[in-house]
Amino acid sequence: MTTDPRLHTLRRLAWACVLLMLVVTSASAWLRLAQPRPACLEWPGCRSADRPPATAVAPAVLGAPRTLALVRGSHRVAATLVLVVVIAVAALSLARPPRRPAAGRIALALLGLALALSALGIVTPGSRAAGVLLGNLLGGLLMLALSWRLLLHLGGRPGSGRLLARWASVGAGLWAVQAALGALSGSGHSDAAPVAHMALALLAGSCALGVGWAARRQGRRSEGAGLMVLTGLQFALAAGAAGSAAAPAPVLLHNVGAALGLALLLGLARRADG
Repeated sequence: MTTDPRLHTLRRLAWACVLLMLVVTSASAWLRLAQPRPACLEWPGCRSADRPPATAVAPAVLGAPRTLALVRGSHRVAATLVLVVVIAVAALSLARPPRRPAAGRIALALLGLALALSALGIVTPGSRAAGVLLGNLLGGLLMLALSWRLLLHLGGRPGSGRLLARWASVGAGLWAVQAALGALSGSGHSDAAPVAHMALALLAGSCALGVGWAARRQGRRSEGAGLMVLTGLQFALAAGAAGSAAAPAPVLLHNVGAALGLALLLGLARRADG
């Protein structure tokens, strides 16, 4: 039996894409949290419109000039390398037989997202507009999730049953909306976002726990258990952030958890017959 020698290379490239996108999304969250913002002593009440404005301050550790330069440089390098890796995956998947059209489609979707995010950064440098914030956040999270899905596909992992895949898709959508509301509540763009973020947490968390439990019953034990543990950690980190006046450390870890949770959900949304 002859094995396609490119498959091993494609798997390595997929792993590189996952790790690089984890760097990109984590660095993006770091840079957002390092921006000066009003102090928050009673979250989410401190974000409401009827509270007097507080003096904007930058977190001492996250906003240190040397630290920011290192994080910003890591973000740029990782984002550039992701573009190169995605082009290589697309070329290896589609260039010559035996072609891997499913992997090629995911790679092309990643390439489109990467180019769109690059264009957004060029057109709106330094912008804090809500649309720019959400575009960067959701684009990065989706790229990480698609990179994980690509890795599962190339690794030969079985897809989910139709019902599980459907609920995982619903959970991924709720998780993405939850992440968007969290970013809006932290940036102060919307007075209603903090309350909506808290309310939707119960629905998104319950759905994720149910998907994780069902995944374990269908033989996806590691992914199901990982999703359930991660969901519990997200609730713990949210409580820690609310109880510590939105301290940067738990908020940053909460952001990283949101990225990983969306990746797990979108991976479980891949159907066995798809």
